[in-house]
Amino acid sequence: MSPIPFQEHPYREAVLEEVHARPIELIEGRTRVRRLAFAFPTSPEAPARIVEAFLGWCGAVGVAKPGEGMRQHSYRVGERQVTWELHTEFVTFTWRSGLDDKDNWPEGIGLESVGEAQLVCAVRVDVIEDLTVPDRIIEGFECPSLCLVDVEGGAGQVATDFIPDADSYTRLELASGGMNTLRRSIIVRRLLEIETYRTMALLGLPLARQISPQLRAAEAGLTEAVEAMPETISTDRAQASLAALHALSVRSGQLSDRTGYRFAACNAYGDILNARLDGLHERQTGRGSTLSRYIGSRVDPALATYAAIEKRQRMLNEKIERAIGLLDVRIGLDVQIQNRNVLEAIAQTARSQFLLQRTVEGLSVIAISYYLLGILSYLFAGPLEVLHVSKTMALSLAAPLVVLVVWLIARSVRRTHPPA
Repeated sequence: MSPIPFQEHPYREAVLEEVHARPIELIEGRTRVRRLAFAFPTSPEAPARIVEAFLGWCGAVGVAKPGEGMRQHSYRVGERQVTWELHTEFVTFTWRSGLDDKDNWPEGIGLESVGEAQLVCAVRVDVIEDLTVPDRIIEGFECPSLCLVDVEGGAGQVATDFIPDADSYTRLELASGGMNTLRRSIIVRRLLEIETYRTMALLGLPLARQISPQLRAAEAGLTEAVEAMPETISTDRAQASLAALHALSVRSGQLSDRTGYRFAACNAYGDILNARLDGLHERQTGRGSTLSRYIGSRVDPALATYAAIEKRQRMLNEKIERAIGLLDVRIGLDVQIQNRNVLEAIAQTARSQFLLQRTVEGLSVIAISYYLLGILSYLFAGPLEVLHVSKTMALSLAAPLVVLVVWLIARSVRRTHPPA
């Protein structure tokens, strides 16, 4: 093989391998196929631990280990052909054996390696070589929930009632008399996936029911906060309302965090489920419902519930943000008004201080002039008497000059040392 003369994309090999990552397991005409699906715990390290446990089990019992990065691995244990599959949120064990195999929980096929994972789905498909499902088998299903459809253009028939048996397995009957091995294998795989993804798509419904009261409480709290906003006439009350809205925002964010990933995953499982149902090419038989109609009547309302809760959460977050924005504006305006009042008070105080200072300066000029004239009267008393000049007249003439000089000195000092 000649080397590729171009640089390859780092993901090219992974993309090519993905096409063959989950090959179809060929199934004979009379076979019992069981599948168990185990959901991973919420911790990020759980999938790696479960894979490590499975690899350890393979090494302990002498089963060939899957290659690095493989997401599907098949091996044989006794009379059972087992397939281990790794998915994003769950791992499955699927095994096939004869129709006479009654052991729903067999030991030694790797189930002990699931460890902390939790069982979410158990399904059994009995494959027979008849062209239609015999009446004796149909009579074993509950009539109110019976689904009986032709598949593959009439080449086979599927019957089920989606009611778990004593071991919690959902049982489906597949009559594949008109199918070749490949088509039979594909239909069996689709039936297993339909039940698996149906379960995973409904996994968010208990969560939706659990958080609905909390979401209603948050919506009611927001309504009360918004209705009280016109009565918020003080900054303290506005800040209290803002704190309450911030608390609501935190609660709403926590609810969104709890539901966001789960609802997105459930919607994705619902899309895959519908694709698998379409792949059956169902045709009504006149007895019971179709798989698409029966499953859709249960799954579609759940998906609509997820969408409705997500919409309510989105609207709640938007309303909280708007209310917080309005209160922020209100508080900002109140703060501006308070600042303006403070500045006006400061300006008024400054004016009063200025006037008081001028008054004090004027009084100081008069007082200093008075004492200075007194000193001058003693200082020039003798010379004035020798010169026969009237002391009173001299002080009267000197008074304006003294006042002027003192005022000029005070003004000079004020200019040299302006007030802070």
